[in-house]
Amino acid sequence: MSHYVAHYHHPIDKRYSMEYVADSIDNFAERYDDLESKEKKAVSYSFPNTSAYILYTHTGASGTTEDLEATEAEITDILDEMNPNDRPIAVRLMNIYEGILDEEGRTGNGLEIYKQIEIENVPDTINKIDWNGVATDVAGQIMSNLILKHTLPNANHRCSISMLEAYLELASIQRGMDFTMPQTHTPEYEWRDWVNPYIRQSKRILTIRRNNVRFKALHGYGCKTVVRKGDIEIDLADWELDMHYRDAWTQYAIEHEKLCIRFAEAIAERGNAPELREQVTLDQEQFASLLASTT
Repeated sequence: MSHYVAHYHHPIDKRYSMEYVADSIDNFAERYDDLESKEKKAVSYSFPNTSAYILYTHTGASGTTEDLEATEAEITDILDEMNPNDRPIAVRLMNIYEGILDEEGRTGNGLEIYKQIEIENVPDTINKIDWNGVATDVAGQIMSNLILKHTLPNANHRCSISMLEAYLELASIQRGMDFTMPQTHTPEYEWRDWVNPYIRQSKRILTIRRNNVRFKALHGYGCKTVVRKGDIEIDLADWELDMHYRDAWTQYAIEHEKLCIRFAEAIAERGNAPELREQVTLDQEQFASLLASTT
């Protein structure tokens, strides 16, 4: 029986994600042996055009936030070394993350981690933003860049949307607008129906951006769909895969930014401040200053 679907994360253990695909068992075995130091799993698939093999490797850190290596003192030291235009933004991001941890703690779920925290990358992330654009463009860039950089161990989408919210709220105050952030979550902390398509498409773009070469090979084997965590389906025929991985890294970062800007525009509309789509408001220095005064 032929397979038309491949799993991006290991079908049993989601901590492992796709690293290598091959239709040659010899090539696959060689790569498998080369990764001797990595935790890994293998799955064979019978695609319509050929049998193939997928190597899954451990994504990095695992456990809960109690297993993070960075101490509170170390994070404080990193924040203290940042300049005045970067530190308030990084501090607000950390405060948002800690708030999500508290929420998860109250529900008894805990927050699983997939990597170590890298708060030191925030300055590089926000310094790539064009702060001279209209408010929704800047807010979308804030969201997109933070998601792409993946600074936090988990909850990067939730934290990045909260940073988008902070920017739009302060921008609207500066312009005297009556903006109210629309609810993005249900009481059960699920994405609302109007938000969910943006989140799912964001995760598709992120996955394509990192895997276009692997996915091109899978498509050639006859695979039609890759499924990642959350039952997010990626129909390979819908995406441009035939390019160098560096070109995909750039092209799909641009696509992701456009998606986040559209999301920011939708929030401005739903928040009764569509003017935020047309007005230049806060640059980085102004945003940081206002955050510092409200932290």
